[in-house]
Amino acid sequence: MKADEIYEDVIGRCTAVRTLRAARVVTRLYEDALREVDLTITQFTLLVTIGRAKPESISKIGEYLSIDRTTLSRNLKPLEKAGFVTRGAEGEGRRREVRLTRAGLTKLKQAYPVWLTVQNRVEKELGGDEVDDIAVALHRLHSVESILH
Repeated sequence: MKADEIYEDVIGRCTAVRTLRAARVVTRLYEDALREVDLTITQFTLLVTIGRAKPESISKIGEYLSIDRTTLSRNLKPLEKAGFVTRGAEGEGRRREVRLTRAGLTKLKQAYPVWLTVQNRVEKELGGDEVDDIAVALHRLHSVESILH
């Protein structure tokens, strides 16, 4: 097979390339908007996840969001430093509970309208059916990942 054929095949069909490109575009939209409240989309997502799930450990957050522990710890540090989240004392199995603080909830409430504006814009641009289709496809991929590991 010729190199040009390989390039065209990968660029034209590779799910990873397409997904990464789309993820970068979408991430940039949220990052640009959330900058006004001094959060990244990852930090916003962590605040939401911690607030909703009340995870018993960092590992649980990693499972929910498919983020490795090292990356997750790196992303939690600025949230802890800002006083938006707190980690409890080490418990059974070296687990440390992670909790959203009052300041974290206040920051989340400040960021929510900014997030909502971007979310509505993305949904309007893609259309409701396409957003649903993307969600279903991503859920399927996540299921495949969990089966393979």
